[in-house]
Amino acid sequence: MNWFVTQDMFVTKFAFYSVFGGISLLVWLAIYQFALARRYSVLDAVFGNRPNAAVALDLVGGMLAAGIIFYFILRHPTSREFWPNAWTAVKTMAALLVLLAVLRVLLDGLLHIWFGARRDAQGDLVTLNNELFRQRNLATSILSICLNLILVAGMLQLELRYSYRFQVAGALNMLGIWLMGVLVVLLHSFFFLGYGTRNHILHECFHDNNAAAATSLLGLTGGFLLLSNHVLGKFRPGIHIFNTEEIWMSVGIMLLFVLVARVVLQILVYAATGISLREELVVRDNVAWGIVDGGLILILCLILISFI
Repeated sequence: MNWFVTQDMFVTKFAFYSVFGGISLLVWLAIYQFALARRYSVLDAVFGNRPNAAVALDLVGGMLAAGIIFYFILRHPTSREFWPNAWTAVKTMAALLVLLAVLRVLLDGLLHIWFGARRDAQGDLVTLNNELFRQRNLATSILSICLNLILVAGMLQLELRYSYRFQVAGALNMLGIWLMGVLVVLLHSFFFLGYGTRNHILHECFHDNNAAAATSLLGLTGGFLLLSNHVLGKFRPGIHIFNTEEIWMSVGIMLLFVLVARVVLQILVYAATGISLREELVVRDNVAWGIVDGGLILILCLILISFI
């Protein structure tokens, strides 16, 4: 008898969460159209006469973030009873999707402040939607995925279902992850691109339409966020980044190791072949190398995770 009850509950959970997951993706599509894309049509961009890969990639990046949130919610059950847990998951998912959309709008505003009246290579004012929908800029869409991953990685630290003390620690960890994400982007510009008035990731993605630099950053961002979340998972609830030096030391040492390994690779490649990896990313906009670069960094981070 217990076997039949268990199987029936499994079928109920599977059916509910399958529908819930599909609806969550449709909700993000609606948010993307009405809150983020605004006057542009997402359906026309994806299914129109001239399909826009940049918009599709950005849309998938948002859906990936929504899927990560969905996985996070299902991995943290609040109750042994199904329906209370299910409705809590629905409310949590809705709140986090709205938060992700609000943060994305704020980032768009910050980019507008950064670029001001400056125009891109085509003579248009630099905005996120202009680069995606009109310029079909793949570099911008890949950078947007990096930003979505940083945002969602921080949001995974929220402990919305626990006591107030744990919620505060979760919020501080979220801010810490966002701060680390910004640091990783800056370090990528400094070590990989040669930071200056021109060769930084925003210039490469919005002015030069350089998908190679953005793809390289995506590998570093994804790998580092996996590392940082894995390290934080080793500490008990209530511990946060700003009151535990061991977290910063652990994450910092691993990030330093990854960056040093990348610099050593750059030196070895130049010594053996005369090829400058920085020139491949910045001057030649070599997307093939950007993919390999990001992939190697991600693999290195996964190897480090296996030792923790």
